[in-house]
Amino acid sequence: MKILEINDLSKSYDGKNNALKDCSFSIESGKICAIVGESGSGKSTLLKLIAGLERPSAGQIKIKGKVVSNDDIIVSPQKRNVGLVFQDFALFPHLTVKENISFGLKKDKTKKVDELLKKIKMEGYGNRYPSELSGGQEQRVSIARTLALNPELLLLDEPFSSLDTNLKSDLRQEIKQIIKYIGQSMIFITHDIFDALDIADEIIFLKEGNIIRHSSIKNTYKDVENEYLKKSMKELKLNAERILKAVNNK
Repeated sequence: MKILEINDLSKSYDGKNNALKDCSFSIESGKICAIVGESGSGKSTLLKLIAGLERPSAGQIKIKGKVVSNDDIIVSPQKRNVGLVFQDFALFPHLTVKENISFGLKKDKTKKVDELLKKIKMEGYGNRYPSELSGGQEQRVSIARTLALNPELLLLDEPFSSLDTNLKSDLRQEIKQIIKYIGQSMIFITHDIFDALDIADEIIFLKEGNIIRHSSIKNTYKDVENEYLKKSMKELKLNAERILKAVNNK
């Protein structure tokens, strides 16, 4: 079943220039999809449109078969059953890890929090405060807080950009394990293609508001026609070869 279907989606903030133009794609349930693009490519706009934080200028959005946005309908963010994890984690500094995760829950708080702490491998951190956590731990708590509300679709805004290089790879794999373990559908935006290649099932490449490629990870390098992508892929392969050579020579 498709968790997300987008048809001819466009967004203009000034009525003249398109931040996003005629975008169409779909994502199957249980998949992790990375939206990759440079600053100004439209990836943040796309995420906000899916979450319901922006109204599209044209096009349709369906979540789990239900229309949440078109020319006649606009469903509010809280009714879309979508969870959004912001780039800065947005944890409440005066609340403990347990209190942050349970924020917004009305029943079965203790049971739900204990289950999520186990899933994110932070069982012993429930009484700590955000200031006592590493960046990676804050990210996991932020995801757990969003998952506590049982969203159909999880959206992450540049989830690894604020972390140093040494933490990135480990956290990417941890998040992938959590998401796959619970069978969650997830979309995240990033400017770093290594983020996408490391954990995503498929990648959407955005440039100047246009989708220039949507492919599975295994087909990322196959039949690339777009000149911008050809150059990017060539550079990516060279960088990967350099990294492997450096690692092997240690």
